[in-house]
Amino acid sequence: METAQINRYIRVTFVLLFFVLGITAFLSEGIFDTGDGILHYQIARWSWKHPELFLHHWGKPVFTLIASPFAQFGYKGVVLFNMTCHIGVAWLTWRIAVRMKLPYATLAPFLVVFAPISWGVWQSGLTEPLFAATLMSGIYFVIAGRYRASAIVLSLLPFVRTEGFLLLPLFGIYFLMRRDFIALLLVGAGTLIYSIVGGMMVYHDFLWVIHGNPYKGEANYGSGSLFYFISQNEFLFGWLLTALIGAGSIALIFRNRGTVPVSLAAYLLIGGSFAVFFTAHSIFWWKGLFGSYGLIRVMACIVPCGVLIGIIGLGQITRLYAASKAGIAATLVAVFVMTSFNAINQHGLVRHVDEKQRIVFATAESANQMCKPNNRIFYGYPLITHALDADPFDTNRFYEMWGVDSRTDFRSGDLVVWDSHLGPLQYNLSEQHLLAIPRMKEVYRSEKGTDGNNHYFVICRYE
Repeated sequence: METAQINRYIRVTFVLLFFVLGITAFLSEGIFDTGDGILHYQIARWSWKHPELFLHHWGKPVFTLIASPFAQFGYKGVVLFNMTCHIGVAWLTWRIAVRMKLPYATLAPFLVVFAPISWGVWQSGLTEPLFAATLMSGIYFVIAGRYRASAIVLSLLPFVRTEGFLLLPLFGIYFLMRRDFIALLLVGAGTLIYSIVGGMMVYHDFLWVIHGNPYKGEANYGSGSLFYFISQNEFLFGWLLTALIGAGSIALIFRNRGTVPVSLAAYLLIGGSFAVFFTAHSIFWWKGLFGSYGLIRVMACIVPCGVLIGIIGLGQITRLYAASKAGIAATLVAVFVMTSFNAINQHGLVRHVDEKQRIVFATAESANQMCKPNNRIFYGYPLITHALDADPFDTNRFYEMWGVDSRTDFRSGDLVVWDSHLGPLQYNLSEQHLLAIPRMKEVYRSEKGTDGNNHYFVICRYE
């Protein structure tokens, strides 16, 4: 089949993917991530009312800037934005595979779209899809020989997710090896610009990016096995793509002894980005560093790198029976079917409201009925203010639960919406300490979740 005809079919496929994912987003009522995903959405949505949020360090300034127009249409607006990023990542991965002349490049978009963790994450307000899109844009520009454009795009990576600072040195090394010193300097452009803008307009500290690092000295959320993320590969990439990544990694390591059609740039930037990101998060969780919570969703950032490595691996495997067209065709069909089935089997095609969300919305409804316009609400779980469709940055009404047990300025009718997860973990506030506050009376207690965590909510009112 001619290359032009294949490309035409692929482009039609992308239109169909956009249509299918759009219908999925429209019909879905459930929320993939009810914590960080909601808070990122809220920061983007209310940034037009509170402009300082455009430089919110934890909220990630680049994500807030680009997602904010979509967020004005509500939560599904930011889901549409992430869906667009997700499909864009699939397109970029395909184009990179084509430029690298990898065999089976047409599989790349399907492997990206239906990687289990990515299929869940795009249906959220999280930053991972934009991070993946930014990273792959930078790699695409490198493969296309547009090094300075790559450097400018990649310089924004740390302001999409902080892990960007871990990956920038790889690109810096590559530009240094090419003796492209302008590109090397441009890698720091994003940090320089945001340091100046934030230092002048909000923080009055030109080193705010360092001094205000939201993960610096953050409460320890625990730790686990060094091999935790490896053990979760069924839910990250799926066993099939994991096996292909393993085969591709071996091919890359011994690339000079085989026929792997991979340039040094792809070897360093694709393989290096995947290895550095995966290894860093494994170590962070193992040692309990930088507020790591062992969240597997972060690996959605490097799924496209994993897919490119996996396609290299698939090429090496099919060399063993390259003469069998039927065997090649069966392999490709099996890869597509198994990958898509695995993702939809884990997350479903349409996301429904789960037990935790139902409990949160019931709690928010109770709080709304109890609270008068001049009362304040102290809370920890972001979904509470989302369920109330309220501006959580309105400091006349809403406060996070930091230091609730030591406050002396409570007013009659103020509510504290405590939850059993973030209350003790993030705000260091146990249920016993809350109920021990003088004049604090329990007025509502939700049912307990049955998902193994027994998550529940307690509302207390200051009498």
